[in-house]
Amino acid sequence: MCNGSACLGNGALGGLSSYYADILGAGGTVGVIRLHGWRVFRFALVGTFCFAVQYSIMVSLAAGGVDLSVGNAVGFVVSAQVNFLLSSAFTWGGAVRVSWVRWASYNSTALVGLAVNTTVFGLVHGAVGSLVGTAAGVGAGAVFTYLVCHLLIFRQGRRIAAAEVEVAA
Repeated sequence: MCNGSACLGNGALGGLSSYYADILGAGGTVGVIRLHGWRVFRFALVGTFCFAVQYSIMVSLAAGGVDLSVGNAVGFVVSAQVNFLLSSAFTWGGAVRVSWVRWASYNSTALVGLAVNTTVFGLVHGAVGSLVGTAAGVGAGAVFTYLVCHLLIFRQGRRIAAAEVEVAA
């Protein structure tokens, strides 16, 4: 049983399962949708905005004579930093403290997410075309990034179930 702040005896995964058990117990699937629905929407808004930042930087640098690949890489790096700040403040509601460790973890996740995106694109585009391959790559990278950010990087303290709160008499 959890003590109200963490499930230390169950390890990290035990804490997560208890966290989701509390949500499922208080609304089933509706509770999970309520938890993630607006966050996924905010995640998509931030991602769309940051795509525009990356693309704008790439196009601007290309117009100045910089190679498209270099412009895209510079745009990706700048966009990832904007994404981290917006994710901290908007997607996860500023409920977590910004730190160097969190920043480094986020940037590492962005690079792995890029690798997931590229790998899925490489596997899919030959069979079904570039448009579907790009969509599959972006989708896989986004799901990976969301899950890592939600479960690890921006993880908020486990909510306390009403049954666990002691009322002082």
